[in-house]
Order: sequence, then structure tokens, then C-alpha cells
Amino acid sequence: MKKSILIAIIAVFTISFAFAQKSVTNTYRFPSKGKAIINYSVPTANWNISDENNLLSLIPKDSGETSRLITMIWASENPYAEDAMTVIVNDAFDVVETLLKDITWKEDMNTFENNGISYTALDGYGYYVNEDGSKDRMTTSIMILIPDETNILALLFFATDQAYDKWEKELLEIILSIKPAK
Repeated sequence: MKKSILIAIIAVFTISFAFAQKSVTNTYRFPSKGKAIINYSVPTANWNISDENNLLSLIPKDSGETSRLITMIWASENPYAEDAMTVIVNDAFDVVETLLKDITWKEDMNTFENNGISYTALDGYGYYVNEDGSKDRMTTSIMILIPDETNILALLFFATDQAYDKWEKELLEIILSIKPAK
């Protein structure tokens, strides 16, 4: 009897610990050095975070086709410039056009507000050319975020269909967790 109770207690603690490990979400700031512009939350059990040279990268901890997703965020280098919006939008398109070929963009942009941040997003897909010349279809999005009266951020991601299918929900949760830093 005591053995059964002990096994049950150990099982409950093991399951609780495993669940707690998977659901841990940490809050970060970007940029991590200097004055932060935004705060965001990431389930760190599932995502690798890199914030170097004012470029935030989020990549799922996975392998194979479902690991082929990257999200990047960066801020306008000179948000006070008259052409700051044009520059950051052009930079975002340049990154996509450098990595993908035969890009098709949806006709309509999405605009919405969340947590006091204005978003404008354009979705599309293109093809990543592998070293052997084969092509993999990748979903992509470019988002422009305006978290306050001054700053402008670009957010873009690339994902194979398999990676997007697996990580779409968590990626959306991360994006919607973004809040202006205070």
C-alpha cells in the first residue's frame, strides 16, 4: 500500500514538473542593452532567443523541417528621420528578397492594434533555394510595429509550411505579447 502511494506521489510530481517546464514563459526586453523599446514573452522551453547587435532572433528548439522558422525584430536606426518609415520598410523587403525567390504577396495588408502597439502586416510566400538548387516553399510576413510616438520596429519571419503549422500558435502568442517598454 505504501509503495502504491509513493509511486502515485512521484508520478504526480513528475507530471507536474514536466508540465511546469513546458509552460514557463519569461519576459524579455528589446533591445536588451540600453533603453528598451518593447517587452515580450517567450516560452523558453521551446524557443532560442538571440539579441545581438540590436537584432532580435527567435528560433524554435526543434529539428528537421519543423525547425525551419526564424523571426527577426529590429528597430529603426534613426526614428526621427523624415524617411524613417520608408527606410525600415525597404530594409525589411530587402531581407526577404535576399533570402527568398519568386515571392508572392497577398494583396491586402492587415492593420491592427494590440497592447497599445499599432501593427501593419503583409503576408506572402516565396521559395528558399537550397545549396543543391532545390527549392523549399516558405511562408513569410513583414510587420511594422509602432510601439510609441517615436520608435518603429520591423518584425519578419520565414517558415517552411511544416514549421509554420507546428509553431504558428506559439509565434502568434509571442507577437501578441509585445508591449511598449515603460
